Amino acid sequence: MIKDLRFLKVPNSKGAESVAIRAMTDKYYMVSIPSGTSKSGAEAVDLPLDAAERKFYSIKNKIVGMDESNFEQVDDLLKEADGTNNFRKIGGNLALGISLAVFKAAAKGEMWRLINQFATTFPYPLGNVIGGGAHGGNTSIQEFLTIPIKARTIEEAVNTNREIRETVKQQLESRGWLTGENAEKAFTTTLDDIKTLDILSSVAKNYGAVIGVDVAASQFYFDGRYSYNSLNRSMNPAQQLEFVENLIKTYNLFYVEDPFFEKDFDHSSQLTSKVKKCIIAGDDLYATNKALIAKGIEKKATNGVIIKPNQCGTVSAALSAAMLAKKAGFHLIASHRSVETTDNWISDFAVGIGAHLIKTGIIGKEREAKLKRLVEIWNSIEKPRMAKLF
Repeated sequence: MIKDLRFLKVPNSKGAESVAIRAMTDKYYMVSIPSGTSKSGAEAVDLPLDAAERKFYSIKNKIVGMDESNFEQVDDLLKEADGTNNFRKIGGNLALGISLAVFKAAAKGEMWRLINQFATTFPYPLGNVIGGGAHGGNTSIQEFLTIPIKARTIEEAVNTNREIRETVKQQLESRGWLTGENAEKAFTTTLDDIKTLDILSSVAKNYGAVIGVDVAASQFYFDGRYSYNSLNRSMNPAQQLEFVENLIKTYNLFYVEDPFFEKDFDHSSQLTSKVKKCIIAGDDLYATNKALIAKGIEKKATNGVIIKPNQCGTVSAALSAAMLAKKAGFHLIASHRSVETTDNWISDFAVGIGAHLIKTGIIGKEREAKLKRLVEIWNSIEKPRMAKLF
């Protein structure tokens, strides 16, 4: 039985505070909630912390006394209390905090086991090495990523990304291209999008890794055109399609996220049909929304989907979205957010749903907490293995 709920505040990666919820059953179970910088218009709406706390007290008494094993009923109660389709009244950050805390209590802290106690596969970590776009940096493309696809264990995969990052840092520093780090601890540089791909692909190849990008195209789409400021180029959707397709072929990109504006299913579908053995993933396109994922399945818009529980506001909604995409044969990519806490629940979630990839970053206490949790779970499972990507 849920004996008590507490509303707390914890520090996040931007030096501010984020929502945390503590549920008490036989013991205390606490979770904290991240938030995004680059957001889809279809995401659940977060409330300021003071407003979320005021809403919390109007909901708390409805949940205390419930059986934590009925976490789906708790999620239904949260949706009913809000009454909108995006949690704009009670806040997506508050809704997910309560939902996750109850779910964690039901799982006795081992959330991946409650999702799938027979899980044995682990996602490859996407290493965010160089950044730009809304996260900060010189490029329009938001993230330049490495995928250590030859790693045989999660620990080997984590270490490979760290080694690649350190080598890239040395090269950037020696050539005077490094300008700093953004909120996700990805490097910021003086390089444009193409030169960034040149250096990252060269280093990754030496480690047996492949590369990918989170284009986050909605962030630089204005008046029907994609504006690449560092390249001094502006493209219409057809030109963007040709440009991204050429990048995939030139750099053997293994992963491309959100290559088009978040409502452009048609060009995303065209790109997906043109490339082989490249994961075309939708994030802003889907916003962990089951109806949008169903549309993407129908249009064959992508072959991968980002799952961010805070985009939809409850654990049960995120699980439902993930299972729909998985049934359709999509690659599942569990993801952190740019404004993170040191909580590691996304790692449990990734293993539980059988994610193929996970976005967690590479260094920094908020990112490393997720990676350490993946290693802990790996060591607790008999005969674990890395996910099959293609």
